[in-house]
Amino acid sequence: MSTNLTWFTLGNGRLTLGARPTPDYLEKLRDQGISHIASIQTSDENKPQLKTDVESKGLKWLWLPFNVADMFVSNDTEKAFLQQYLAEVAQTLREGGSVYLHCDGNCERCRLFLYALCIHQRIPAGSAYNVVHSFGGDKANQLSRRELQQAAAIVS
Repeated sequence: MSTNLTWFTLGNGRLTLGARPTPDYLEKLRDQGISHIASIQTSDENKPQLKTDVESKGLKWLWLPFNVADMFVSNDTEKAFLQQYLAEVAQTLREGGSVYLHCDGNCERCRLFLYALCIHQRIPAGSAYNVVHSFGGDKANQLSRRELQQAAAIVS
């Protein structure tokens, strides 16, 4: 896992994307000033040990349990949960938090969440896409227009 991270600054805080951190990597992240680990993983994926590992390193843990399919559900309850996750991360950033956002190995949920977060913060769609693209154009290019539209629709 790399310690050369790409950052997006929002409000008084900053955010980066990555793979699920190991206990050793959590120490390196803490040493780089990370204050929060935000896990975009469902209860099926999220082992309780991660929260324990995060907190044992003096970091705060944010759990954002959803999968990509949740973005395509027109269920008001799911949409409300996703809006709450966006608000929670935005507030953490406004307060100066340094957030490491992770999901699985390909970071699709992270990229979609970041795109939705940008839209939530009133960043125009083109600029929001550029932010996502800054975390690796090859993976950003794999996001479909439909996925980006659904991520943006969470906000409205």
